[in-house]
Amino acid sequence: MVPKDVLEQLMAVKGRVRGAVFETDAEYIRSKYGSGGLEKVEAELRTLGYELSYDDISAMEWMALNLRALSFLIMKEVFSWSDEEIVAMGDAAPKHSFIVKLFMKFFISPQVAFSHAPEYWVKHYDIGRLEAVSLDEEKRHAVVRLFDFDLHPVYCRYLEGYFCRLFKFMFPNSQIRVKETSCTCSDGSCHEFLVDWED
Repeated sequence: MVPKDVLEQLMAVKGRVRGAVFETDAEYIRSKYGSGGLEKVEAELRTLGYELSYDDISAMEWMALNLRALSFLIMKEVFSWSDEEIVAMGDAAPKHSFIVKLFMKFFISPQVAFSHAPEYWVKHYDIGRLEAVSLDEEKRHAVVRLFDFDLHPVYCRYLEGYFCRLFKFMFPNSQIRVKETSCTCSDGSCHEFLVDWED
């Protein structure tokens, strides 16, 4: 059960996200547990007083961001997940997203795709400011920062996986590592993700 203080803090967070992200979550759960897995998540959310029907979500509708973070916590509880499974779900999400595939195909170089990432962020979220700080292809190192996005550490793990997959699209023959080195959940001024890769 999600502790009451965590639930209250989470539900106080404002911000919305496109329904498409819930659809990618649903795809991941179905692939691992079938439709029954989604029903378990929905049932647990109902016990906390929140209605969510994955089958009724429209990709472009705006939905409460805090509900998505709460659903991550419910998934961890229902399926006995570690943080690594949340990372894995983040890594899988772009593979199911038509928008992401189109975005990555449209830009012909990693530098161009990287520089346009902040524009992609605002198509999915109405809070937070993504900053593509640096991409050094020679040193195989990149830095991404996210400002004004104070939610819950479980979302940070998801983003580690998500950013990892985006860099796998950019550098498909490389081993990608993503690590959050600063976090607003632990007194950081922003979320900072360091990305390294090697062949």
